[in-house]
Amino acid sequence: MNSEAQAPMFPSPHAPAQPALSEQPFGVYIHIPFCVSKCSYCAFSSLSGAHHLMPSYLDGVHREIDAYARRELFAGRTASTLFFGGGTPSLAPPGAISALIAHCRRVFSLTSDAEITLEANPETVSYDRLRAFIDGGITRISLGVQSLDPHELVSLHRAHTADRAVRVFEQARRAGCANLNVDLIYGIPGQSAETWNDTVAAALALNPNHLSAYALTPETGTPFGTAIEDGRTSLPQDEDIEILEKILHDALRAGGFGRYEISNYARLGAAHRMPEPDDARFVPPVRPDFACRHNVLYWSCDDWLGVGASAHSHLDGHRWWNHFDPLDYLKAGQSEAWAAGQDSLDPPRRLAEALAFGVRMIEGVDGEKWHARLGLDLWERYGPTIERLIAMGLIEARRPVLRLTTQGLALADTVGAAFFEDLDS
Repeated sequence: MNSEAQAPMFPSPHAPAQPALSEQPFGVYIHIPFCVSKCSYCAFSSLSGAHHLMPSYLDGVHREIDAYARRELFAGRTASTLFFGGGTPSLAPPGAISALIAHCRRVFSLTSDAEITLEANPETVSYDRLRAFIDGGITRISLGVQSLDPHELVSLHRAHTADRAVRVFEQARRAGCANLNVDLIYGIPGQSAETWNDTVAAALALNPNHLSAYALTPETGTPFGTAIEDGRTSLPQDEDIEILEKILHDALRAGGFGRYEISNYARLGAAHRMPEPDDARFVPPVRPDFACRHNVLYWSCDDWLGVGASAHSHLDGHRWWNHFDPLDYLKAGQSEAWAAGQDSLDPPRRLAEALAFGVRMIEGVDGEKWHARLGLDLWERYGPTIERLIAMGLIEARRPVLRLTTQGLALADTVGAAFFEDLDS
């Protein structure tokens, strides 16, 4: 995706200039690629030590937003979510983030209750900066804590201490943020059940509204991935990961959180009940109030516009993605050719993707929704596959809903691959 080929900006020459209005949810993602330092596991588009490029990059993002406004590709669409990811978006000046929010309000008509998320790392913010972000329109902050163990933070090449992370979380609350997420990582080489238990307990003691926890993955080309390939470090065994996941699940359940996606948990209100998979009554889960609405767009295969380096977009089965490297993005932007590639999905592949992503959510996939959207009946199209996955104990299906079992949650990639195997056979 670093190719300098001047790909079209939009998904297809056949995409209408003014597509029909869609009722499905729509959101905007803006990528801010600057970081204090590069974490050992990070494979995202990011730059460290390049803050001097920030003004030019932000100007390029505004120009890309304006280009979409002129093309009217999303004419009439109202965005209910806006997500600043990275990189470390909290490195941008609060005034710059506020200006981008205002620009999106003009172009995409953000809803009055739009979820506007800023990813932030503890070493980049203070009470005053957090207050300025919130005053500028941020409604949700996702704090990249990853661990609260000093040795694990060093091994991950994180630039903050555990004490700093706790202090910043408390400052965000005092600054008026009513929707706070904590990001954690488990499966770190050398991590023990004791240190993970301590991290989870300390994170819950902060009383966040949302918690995300991801198993550390060795990405090719990252320092961590290279160390795994060279045998200089190793991942925990599967049985060790299972122990860490049980610690997490038990603590969050006891702490009043509902698991609404494989790696995401949100605090439940008194009226909520989040049944476990395999519930004999097959009670449809109620999505928690603090579930990340923007990420649900992705898992639901709805529509979103991605702006900035490496950002991906999706519109009614058309997908396109921007140049990965921020410098390539800036260069391509001089001729308004930000996109590096594109493709279009036919209805059968859209349904396969909807199943592969949708089963990540505890509520599962609603076959009626996708029949209405694509004209395909997943039960007719995937009947043998569904029966095979049921026999394997990986899914449970009661029309119109198909969802993972407890066993299936641990093997979601296997389930997703099964639908693509059926598609390609």
